[in-house]
Amino acid sequence: METQKKRVLAILKYHKGKDRAITAGALSRKSHIPEREVRRIISRLVTEGKLLIASSVHRPYGFYMIRNIYELKECLGQYYSRMKTLKERASSLYKAGLKKFSKDIQGEFNFYG
Repeated sequence: METQKKRVLAILKYHKGKDRAITAGALSRKSHIPEREVRRIISRLVTEGKLLIASSVHRPYGFYMIRNIYELKECLGQYYSRMKTLKERASSLYKAGLKKFSKDIQGEFNFYG
């Protein structure tokens, strides 16, 4: 795993800034690591390694090393937007489930905290 992390990071170091983003597919091809594993590695590099790696869902798509506060804010804005959408979806599903299954799921989840 450490070797794979190093390979991904070595490639990402050439992709500083949003304008030089690289897709997960391209990272996979260059590193010879499956795309799903590339995504896991990047997640660990951010969460465990505290590295400033962003992902962009707008053109140019892909991952890149954050080089300034603007790129950081843009990436965080995307993450918070996704979190909000997921929370709304989970909450709606929970409410629909309560109606159908009543007390069987009540209290197991809290989407209001």
